[in-house]
This record gives sequence, C-alpha cells and structure tokens, in this order.
Amino acid sequence: MNIETSLKEIRIACKIADWFSIEQHVDYDFDISLGVLFAEGRIVFYNGNILEFTESITPDRYRYRYQYMKGDGNLIFRYDNIPHHSEIPTFPDHKHYPNKVVESEPVNLKEVVEEIIELIIS
Repeated sequence: MNIETSLKEIRIACKIADWFSIEQHVDYDFDISLGVLFAEGRIVFYNGNILEFTESITPDRYRYRYQYMKGDGNLIFRYDNIPHHSEIPTFPDHKHYPNKVVESEPVNLKEVVEEIIELIIS
C-alpha cells in the first residue's frame, strides 16, 4: 500500500461512513517524499458502536489496526497485521473476535467500514 492510495481510501471510507455515523475524527501525519504516513481515527456509528483505527506506512513496513467495538468497549472484531499470531496461515494478517483469531487477507479502512455498514443494516 502506498501513501496516496491509503489517504484516498481513508477519505472515501469517511464519506461512506457519513451516512451511518454521528461522529468522526481523523488525524494524519505524512511526508510523501519520505514515504511515511501515520493516520489514526475514530468513527462513532449511530448504533453507538465505535471503530478506532491506525495505519502506519514507512518505506519498509505497512501496519494497520481496525478495532470495531460496542460503545462500552467490548470487542466485536479487530483486524490487524501485528506479527503475534504466527500459527495463522495469513500471518501476519488476521482478524480477532471476542473468543477467537482467524485468518484474514489484508484489509483497508474502506473495506472495514463497508463490512460494518453491512452489519448495521442487516
């Protein structure tokens, strides 16, 4: 993932979430010439659930964490690529549920927001 693509996906995800959220906050710190991005944010959906996220891009690493939780902080799911579940076939990418960890392909904020919206409207 490159910085321009990541910034574009974050903006698109926030626009999509506008219809289903009551609050959004995103902070960026980036330097395209150095190939560095740090983005973090929080989206509160109208059902009270919260998505907190971070994305970090450096020339040698791409890291992400997208944590979707209930308003009281209880986990619904979290995607991340922190290398702490080497037993997962898609290591380091994986998805946490309250009682298990499963394999997952890499995801971006737009994909996670779309998944959350599907949960909200279903």
